[in-house]
Amino acid sequence: MAVSLKTEAESQKDTVRRYRKRIFAVPTLGTGPETGFYGGAVGLLDFVPVRDSNARHSVVKTELAYTAKKQFIVNLDWVLTDTARKQILIGDNAWMRFPELFWGVGGKTPKSNEVLYDAYRLEINNVYFRRVRPNMYLGVSQQFQSVYNTRFPDYKETNAAVYNQIQTGISSGLGASFLYDTRSNLLNPRAGEVMIFVQSLGFGKVLGSDFTFANLDADARYYQKTGKKSILAFQVVAQLRSKEAPYRMLSLLGGPMMLRGFYQGRLRDNNLFAAQTEWRFDFSKWFGLTVFGAAGDVVSFQNPERNGSLKTAGGAGLRIKVDQTENTNMRFDFAFTNQRDFGFYVSFGEAF
Repeated sequence: MAVSLKTEAESQKDTVRRYRKRIFAVPTLGTGPETGFYGGAVGLLDFVPVRDSNARHSVVKTELAYTAKKQFIVNLDWVLTDTARKQILIGDNAWMRFPELFWGVGGKTPKSNEVLYDAYRLEINNVYFRRVRPNMYLGVSQQFQSVYNTRFPDYKETNAAVYNQIQTGISSGLGASFLYDTRSNLLNPRAGEVMIFVQSLGFGKVLGSDFTFANLDADARYYQKTGKKSILAFQVVAQLRSKEAPYRMLSLLGGPMMLRGFYQGRLRDNNLFAAQTEWRFDFSKWFGLTVFGAAGDVVSFQNPERNGSLKTAGGAGLRIKVDQTENTNMRFDFAFTNQRDFGFYVSFGEAF
């Protein structure tokens, strides 16, 4: 269970402080298709202006994890906003050594293509938004990814063509973003709130990139009240990549957020189209349940022979309220897929 480090004395001072703050520190233990069993720790700082009940929460999260597959991960993420909600800074940054499986590019790559590679990755992704109308923002986006020190511990000559698709190097890009967002708590949105995000970036040598390509991402979410203690959440995602994108910057299917249960990257290609819905119900002050389902696939327009059939996933989860005041949950999700894969995920906040 998470432990709030806020003292009673600090609570009494909320009326004279600009921000009300919560700090959580918890050990993590779980499993997933990409990691096997893992252990680590998560620290979360959540703060919100004291005198504005409709203000957006700012969140800073750091996570350390080590997995049964000898992966070491350091994450530092943030969503920061000022009290007037005129500016937003979003960061998603990580350094890791991450041995992982790869099956090649395409929506129907067979499991016999499976190869293991070991590499280090540095990822630095940030977006700065400026408000132009109520709840509407325009921004500047930056993405950087470096894949280096790649090794093949169990090289298989029969899968040489698959190994040849694994490219090392730097992808560095800049672009523009659009955001319409009425959510007040990004970790647990409320009924009636909506988010629409569109981002386009260009990558090239002038930015220090070893690869020249472009991408376009769109993400829309809506939360509908279905009862006094329940909501129905919806998300639709589209990702488009030009044909020159390296394998690690392609659209990846699966992971802990979308199409849970699939190994993240089990299927990858230039484009991804997916949707999911989740019913969330609080059955007590401290606990809640969820049921979710998703469908989607990776697609190539240039090489349609790589395309496969629609992929589906679903599951259920438990929610534990770690902070009543700020409505912050820890989630425990079990997911399964139509390809007989499954995953178990533990995290702060909802998947979307």
